[in-house]
Amino acid sequence: MKKQMALWLAVLLLLTGCKGGRSATKDTEIDLYRGRADTGVWITYSELSGMISSEKGFQAEWEQVIERCRALRLGEIYLHVRSHCDAIYPSALFPMNRSAGSLDFDLLATILESCHQAGIALHAWINPYRVKTGDSDPETLDPASPAYRWLHDGDKTNDRNVCFSGGIYLNPGEPEVQELVIGGVRELLQHYAVDGIHFDDYFYPTTDPAFDRESYEAYCAAANEPLSLAEWRRANVNALIAGCYAAIHATDRETVFSVSPAASIERNREELYADQTEWVANGTVDVLIPQLYFGFEYPDRDFQFETLLDKWKKLTAQNPAVQLKIGLACYKLGTDAEYDAPEWQTGEDIIARETEICIRDGAAAGVLFFSYSSLFADDEIHQKQRDHLQAVLRD
Repeated sequence: MKKQMALWLAVLLLLTGCKGGRSATKDTEIDLYRGRADTGVWITYSELSGMISSEKGFQAEWEQVIERCRALRLGEIYLHVRSHCDAIYPSALFPMNRSAGSLDFDLLATILESCHQAGIALHAWINPYRVKTGDSDPETLDPASPAYRWLHDGDKTNDRNVCFSGGIYLNPGEPEVQELVIGGVRELLQHYAVDGIHFDDYFYPTTDPAFDRESYEAYCAAANEPLSLAEWRRANVNALIAGCYAAIHATDRETVFSVSPAASIERNREELYADQTEWVANGTVDVLIPQLYFGFEYPDRDFQFETLLDKWKKLTAQNPAVQLKIGLACYKLGTDAEYDAPEWQTGEDIIARETEICIRDGAAAGVLFFSYSSLFADDEIHQKQRDHLQAVLRD
């Protein structure tokens, strides 16, 4: 634990105070649904890109987003603002997302203002380490990407800031990477009065020791009593989470830091090296939003919805300062996946039933739906899903 705390403190020392103006200040109180459980939706980078390239134009598409969210009484939007080490806003640290860069206005500022005018909270969703998936060729990266710059600056010592595993990732074990991610959070909050910063489950992409072998060997050579590889990886992620939490609350105490891990607490710890037990114990997150993307009849009882919910309730109960919200899988409706199909192919009320359990349970502060395009799909089965859900949210 002392070694882990030393890593955390090293990151925290990187933090400095934040100053500067911010777009769309929180001058509109987010009180549309005061007294109710929080309800919200994730909007992915691909969904946002589709709105930008739409023939109707982005403004018309986004007006529809707001109208749909208000009609379904959703008070939160979790928007992908940095999905692949790029940004949908002007940044000194990351290249501009190509879709957002095609516009002649500040996309994030426009979205933020419209959300606050509608009484909807906007959370900025970031994947901290992912650079590229499905392609490990660094020559295909934007030359402005930090990963590209580290690999092409002639300095071999910082090449290990970038790792490869069926894609390209920033290396969680390198202090320069942690400084970049934390600095990116700080930069975002300096300029945009978002209501929250949100990470999801993209932490370590593999358990393979070769992924970060050079960094781990350098760490072991310098340490008197080195941690095991798994312990060291968990300590790296813990350091980033603690550093981001400190940066966020140094900037604005009202801004919420949330993380959306995978459904299994054990798998998160052992395979993704994301130790939610430590985060809860140390209060380095404000909200956990586990992705409970399972039904009531999943063949493995450990992954049935109510079993998973009970585990997360017990975990977050250990620290009242950490809220629990639940992520639900609208996208699974109609699936033909082997283990899900019997329940989800015709189970148009599953999301409504899960929502009702969550919002009637004082242990859960709210629910989020993944994702926007599935929740608001036009086909009959998704319309019926919304009708069931709307009946629950009206109650």
